[in-house]
Amino acid sequence: MSQHSLPPGLKELLNDLESYAPAVPDEITQYAMRQSGYDCKDVRTVRMISLAAQRFVAQVLEEAYNTHKLRQMAPAAKLKEAGFDPKDKRELLTVEDLQKAMEEYGVKSRRPPYYTAPKTQ
Repeated sequence: MSQHSLPPGLKELLNDLESYAPAVPDEITQYAMRQSGYDCKDVRTVRMISLAAQRFVAQVLEEAYNTHKLRQMAPAAKLKEAGFDPKDKRELLTVEDLQKAMEEYGVKSRRPPYYTAPKTQ
């Protein structure tokens, strides 16, 4: 492969990125890139990174949703012990679900000191 030839489909992808509007705005992606020491003026590169960030967030949220579903299937006594109402069937994204999902992708997080422990009933 010569230095100027592109893999199949890459040229079309790069052309499509010029007109694509990602969920993460270019300005936010450029800000994050500048904060990490990379200033990029190529809109296609910025949008490719935005697309990767969008995919990452979608995967983490999907994993958090799966974690929530697993928690909902736990026995009522265990849910009560953890501070959840077993009768509550709402689909809520909790910090705990999000933390577990993020750990699956190698992102460690802790609760800030101003949060209290979950209520026990």
